[in-house]
Amino acid sequence: MAAKRPPKRQIPTAPASLGKAGKKLWRELWSGLPDGWELDERERSYLTLACGQADDVELLEKAISDGGLFVTGSTGQERLNPVLTELRQGRLAISRLLGQISLPAEDGEPETEASRRARHASNTRWQNHRTMEARAKEAKRKRG
Repeated sequence: MAAKRPPKRQIPTAPASLGKAGKKLWRELWSGLPDGWELDERERSYLTLACGQADDVELLEKAISDGGLFVTGSTGQERLNPVLTELRQGRLAISRLLGQISLPAEDGEPETEASRRARHASNTRWQNHRTMEARAKEAKRKRG
């Protein structure tokens, strides 16, 4: 007899205003959450904004694909397509919006981008401290 698979996570319906890229991000984030993990209203708002921004990024990518990386400037010179700047800003916005969502860390506890950065900084400081202590002990041992 075959083992029963656990039921798939019920993914909430994406807002109707989202396009293809936004709905894809919506599904990917929800399907990547552990069972029982939910987003609060604030986090859902951030996710909705990030998904809308993903739709905008998709449009900007198409504009670059259609228009190219370079455009003709006002005096006839070739210059970088200004849509690239908007595209970069759009990608940063998605990253920042998603960083506001508390996602599970390795230990299963909620963690935001800010808390991940703080934990990394703390670990780096302590690692530097341990390295300095080890060097001091080694120097003391060599001196006798």
